[in-house]
Amino acid sequence: MIVSSNMYAADIGVGLKAGTLGAGVDISVALTQTINARLSLSKSSFDFNETLDINDANNTATIDGTLNLDFGSTAILFDWYVFDGTFHLTGGFLKNSSSIDLNGRITDANVVFNGTSYNVLTQFQDPNISGTIALGNSVQPYLGIGWGRKADDDPGFSVSLELGVVLLDPSVDLKAPVTVDPTLQAQLESDVNAAEVTANEEVSVLEAWPVISLGLNYAF
Repeated sequence: MIVSSNMYAADIGVGLKAGTLGAGVDISVALTQTINARLSLSKSSFDFNETLDINDANNTATIDGTLNLDFGSTAILFDWYVFDGTFHLTGGFLKNSSSIDLNGRITDANVVFNGTSYNVLTQFQDPNISGTIALGNSVQPYLGIGWGRKADDDPGFSVSLELGVVLLDPSVDLKAPVTVDPTLQAQLESDVNAAEVTANEEVSVLEAWPVISLGLNYAF
């Protein structure tokens, strides 16, 4: 769509996309012949029933639970169409508010946290356990490459592909089960917090999150 007045004209493109940041929409505006500014929004949620294992000190316990994968991001990006064609370099800033939530029930008679063994049947009042892996809630730089129609191209549809990487600050938050007395509860929460520290070290591999998205765009 070309929005015009006597002194101003703007070329706009919109697109629907899906990828490793979820499904969403892009709105692009041509700043120059080869540079577009783009607002990118995505949001998706999926639930899975899963059987998971807790591994600690060579001991394994099983959790029957539900995983909720909540993908969401907001980005302000600039696409540079280097050769004035479909290929472009992309840079900007992205806030990834994605998270993975676990809610489940320990099904084994015993479970180990931070090397301490607990009897689920006699020491736990409520064997439910929950946790969250937050992939990041801060604004981080984004770099990528892609192929797609510019906002100021002739009107029509096109397919777009984008590949990139965004830096994240992932973190793990675990909530301990409820025990039968306060002293035991304090010990369990201390052990779960120690296990949480180990889990945070393990999820550090997610600090560089790959971005792959495929979209359908339209230039007005």
